[in-house]
Amino acid sequence: MAASVSSYRNGDGLTVVVSGEVDLATAPLLTDAVDAATASDGAATVTVELSEVTFLDSSGIAALLKGRRVADERGRAYRVVGATGTVLEVLELTGVWTHLSGEQAGEASLT
Repeated sequence: MAASVSSYRNGDGLTVVVSGEVDLATAPLLTDAVDAATASDGAATVTVELSEVTFLDSSGIAALLKGRRVADERGRAYRVVGATGTVLEVLELTGVWTHLSGEQAGEASLT
């Protein structure tokens, strides 16, 4: 299943919704969407919603980490939410979940 990415306004920020498989071929979609969200003048916060992601490889992790770095550079709050199953396990095992979500390991949020 290919990835799809969409976004919507959420209060004072933007939420980027990702679904499907995020891998070498599809990670640029995520990177572009997060970059556009962090560049938006009306977005104080950027949330990346992963509840519909079924697969995430190192390219997807790199895209999420790049989003965090770019958001920090632009003074935007950045949070990854909704990771479940193997996607959450991969993020926890690689040690990036807490950095991306602000949560402790094993405390995945669906919001």
